[in-house]
Amino acid sequence: MISGLRNSLCLLALASSVHAHDSHSRATYLGNEGVLVTRGHTKVLFDAFYSNSYEGYYLLVPEAMAAAMLAGEPPYDGIDAIFVSHVHGDHFTAEPAIEYLRAHPQVPLYGSSQTRAAIVEVVGADDPVLQRVVAVDISPTDPPKQLELDGLIIEVVAIPHAGNRPEIENLSWRVTLDEETTVTHFGDAATVAEDFDRHAEHFAARRSQAAFPPHWFFEDPQGRAIMAQHFNAEQIIGIHVPAAAAGKGDAVRAQLGGDLFTDPGESRELTSSAE
Repeated sequence: MISGLRNSLCLLALASSVHAHDSHSRATYLGNEGVLVTRGHTKVLFDAFYSNSYEGYYLLVPEAMAAAMLAGEPPYDGIDAIFVSHVHGDHFTAEPAIEYLRAHPQVPLYGSSQTRAAIVEVVGADDPVLQRVVAVDISPTDPPKQLELDGLIIEVVAIPHAGNRPEIENLSWRVTLDEETTVTHFGDAATVAEDFDRHAEHFAARRSQAAFPPHWFFEDPQGRAIMAQHFNAEQIIGIHVPAAAAGKGDAVRAQLGGDLFTDPGESRELTSSAE
């Protein structure tokens, strides 16, 4: 009887341990602004499919990692959604994204109208793959939009692209996994205060466990002020770091005074101050 009770308690403890492990959240760097975010079995990709390094200035997703994603090998199995910030060759290229969507017919892709147009240019307007391409039509002055998918709360605002590029639709996705882990990806947002001030209520409404801005937010006093005032995040992890920083992460982080991803495959556990 006692032995049976002990066995039951052991099984209960093991089940609790597995559940706790499954609920852990992690961000893994793919390259440039590509990030995999996982919470247990819920998984999303940001800016993961692109093919232009601009003559080696930015990191591509390593070939082995890209092949593992396409094959759906762990930890890239069971992806729930793909998010695209904008259509530039170092963030999104239609061909690898289409190849992935064909290989994984259950996965939706979220992006701007320009994202959809780039895919249509390759496959035509009647291809079935377009049924899973969700194009959000939103301008920088529009209020946030919210979408829902099983296990995900998806919120988006448009933040103008850095370098005064108004013709580029740059989207900032805030995604909540399993109602527990929230992350915000800023694409190539500019460090312009008014672009964030107009969405102050949006950023304040939900705290992120991690925010992913481009590296120039750490280099610009205005960017640092925006991070402090609007990001509302437990962790801020910089992305879009030039390829020259690979292998020099500690030095780059010390120089910029913050956390940044520099090497594909590195990851961070995402925790909340409430945990």
